[in-house]
Amino acid sequence: ERHAADLTITTVSDVSTYIIESRDGLVREGGLGAFFAILTIFAFLLSVRSTIVAAISIPLSIFTALVVMQLTGITINIMTLGGLAVAVGRVVDDAIVVLENIYRHRAMGEDRMSASINGPREVAGAITASTLTTVAVFLPLGFVGGLVSQFFLPFALTVTFALLASLVCALTVVPV
Repeated sequence: ERHAADLTITTVSDVSTYIIESRDGLVREGGLGAFFAILTIFAFLLSVRSTIVAAISIPLSIFTALVVMQLTGITINIMTLGGLAVAVGRVVDDAIVVLENIYRHRAMGEDRMSASINGPREVAGAITASTLTTVAVFLPLGFVGGLVSQFFLPFALTVTFALLASLVCALTVVPV
């Protein structure tokens, strides 16, 4: 303020428009991915109830990942939005496996309570192993060291948080 009359500010380059376009594109593509995942679930299950249950697991897992990101100090940026977009297709997998197994138990004549307990118990080990395998692929990206780690650590942690949230969601919320 003291030298406002003596200074002239000239904008040489404004990359904010590129960042905003990238952010909006990632959010749009992630939303489309979630929509097509839900549509595919409905096409194969042909059950509105099962589709709704699986559809709830997507935003719940993403929101849980966002909360964990907030708690750990990870900000929302292009890399973390990319991580969430990558995770959208994968977060519904665990829910579908649990849902299908509950559906199978119901078809075998079990009541709702028994099917909701036995179905997830039967596949818990398999979906945990599957999720941890995917986490084992993405998490090391953040620990490669140097400057690359600065870029990929938020991405790797975001994908990890989303996948672990989907596992917890599949084993707790989906049976309910």
